[in-house]
Amino acid sequence: MKTLQKLVCFVLVLGLAVMLLPACTDIGEGEETTTATGMQSSESDTGSETTARNSLPPGLDFGGEEVKILYWSDTNNEEFNITEQTGSLIYDAVWRRDLKVQESLNVKFNWNGQPGSKPQLSNFQRYVQNSVASGDNNIEIIAVHSMVMGALAASGLMQDLLDTEYLDFEMPWWPDDLIENSTVRGRLYFASGDISLNTLLGMIGLFFNKEMAQNDLYSYVDAGTWTLDRMLAESENVYIDNNGSQTKDKDDIYAYVTYSGMINPLFVGSGIRFVTKTPDGDIAMSETYASEKTQGLLQKVIYNLYDKNDWIYFPRIDDCTEVFVEGRSLFYMASVRLTINSLIHAENLKYGILPNPKYNEEQQSYHTLMANTYSMYGICISVLETDMQSAVIEAMACEGYYEVTPAVFETALKVRYSNDDNDSRMFDILRETSVMEIGLIFSDQLGMIPSTGLFGRVNNRSSDWISYIKSQEKSLNNYLKILNASFSK
Repeated sequence: MKTLQKLVCFVLVLGLAVMLLPACTDIGEGEETTTATGMQSSESDTGSETTARNSLPPGLDFGGEEVKILYWSDTNNEEFNITEQTGSLIYDAVWRRDLKVQESLNVKFNWNGQPGSKPQLSNFQRYVQNSVASGDNNIEIIAVHSMVMGALAASGLMQDLLDTEYLDFEMPWWPDDLIENSTVRGRLYFASGDISLNTLLGMIGLFFNKEMAQNDLYSYVDAGTWTLDRMLAESENVYIDNNGSQTKDKDDIYAYVTYSGMINPLFVGSGIRFVTKTPDGDIAMSETYASEKTQGLLQKVIYNLYDKNDWIYFPRIDDCTEVFVEGRSLFYMASVRLTINSLIHAENLKYGILPNPKYNEEQQSYHTLMANTYSMYGICISVLETDMQSAVIEAMACEGYYEVTPAVFETALKVRYSNDDNDSRMFDILRETSVMEIGLIFSDQLGMIPSTGLFGRVNNRSSDWISYIKSQEKSLNNYLKILNASFSK
């Protein structure tokens, strides 16, 4: 059913983009704006636009009520409280979305920004706890870093979204992977997808320097033969000691540059999942995580990073970005926000993007891990009546699907920041194969083992994965028991 809905919605979006229907571009009575294609929209009635293309009841009206939204102010890319149009294709689309939702549902957003990135987890959680304990009712909707939201949910600070009136998780703006894997013991406390700009920008792919590539890498992806071994074959003999120092440093030329944050995506791309769902709905350690497959993959990664010259492991992301942007690396794994944050300024770099390589050709599909720095949305436990808040979240996700996603993918990433049609196809593959790893969302509650286990072995040049995971198994199972209990009804 959901596949059919996605197909229908895709056709609708295509039709809207081609015909430039005013319902998709008008931002208010008699107001005109510049659409993502640079053409002006015409006047139209926006009163029921949002509810006309989702499952919300037509004419839903909350009488001008204020919606209090607590958001993280230290996002990677701005996505909240955008007060005016600036000419940015992406941020203007977010502005239009928020305005449409407020006008359609007759509500007013009251934004409250607080630092909520991963280093601010404790402070943000304390802020919410204090509000709930005081009964000040100053928090209704919460939008925050995925791992911070995991902590809020595990602490009993969030509502079960499945019990709300208007959230419809069968709609295409809610990703299957997240909803299916984040529903624990019949409860779902958070959601993301087209509602979050940072989710759209957080897909992790493999960028490559087209002038350094010796073969048609796109053809491997299309044939299903883009594997880790193929990537290693393309990496052979690329290294050049550029400065004659006789040691690997950031002035040299490499096949692949990486850092700690990109170790997990390589393993997820090979079909490794950190945790999984049991038949009774609990979270458990995945068999693929504690497997000989992971052991062998770790050995291969460490060997190529440390014992050969073509790959290098830098301590800082900035070092990796600098080497790639300056044209000294064939491959660089990064989230697609690299295009608008860094590559837009790299005038002499001709780059492309690929999905992360598969483990082998027998693996059925590519897997694209989402960077942790995306926004999760939920409703605070202190909200007694959730109809308005659930309607707002559903409408924001819907309008994100129709307004923001086309601006990001169709106009920005796939046209403005990409080099040719092949890259557009690759962006589609990344989006279609996106994975939101719940083991990372709840990593703090699981002793940081999912988030740091693998890159900790790489940092220490230790390829003995089986011994490590066995030493952590008792602790991890205890963490999982506590986490599952926090979701009990």
